[in-house]
Amino acid sequence: MIIICENCNKKFEINDGLIPKRGRLLQCGSCDHQWFFKTVIKDKISSLEPSVDLSNAQEIQETELTQEIQIKKVKQTNPIIKAKQLNYYKIFIVFIISIIALIILIDTFKHQINLLFPSTVTILNNLYESLRDIMLFFKDLIK
Repeated sequence: MIIICENCNKKFEINDGLIPKRGRLLQCGSCDHQWFFKTVIKDKISSLEPSVDLSNAQEIQETELTQEIQIKKVKQTNPIIKAKQLNYYKIFIVFIISIIALIILIDTFKHQINLLFPSTVTILNNLYESLRDIMLFFKDLIK
């Protein structure tokens, strides 16, 4: 059976025996989207006629609503979704580390870079003095 993710439209081939008649909660391997998948039996669709009992249809709608509520609860407590909310923090950390690595790289080759950009050594010295001043400021705050 081929199942398509509702979110990113990626197709997956799944064994028919893995999904029970009542359905199953699935999670996309690409985008981590979760949804409740229920197999539709062709005989059931063809046997539906206008003379269907409305109380049975109402029960089906109620079970579908409770399944949707359960899916929403799973999404709210899912740690993967909570981890995605921290992406800005992770991006900020990577940005800071990248800037520090760039400064170290420039400092390593400052004499070679100074030939192309004559003010490089002066800028690095000013940066280091500013960092020392900030460090002294925090030391004074702690005392």
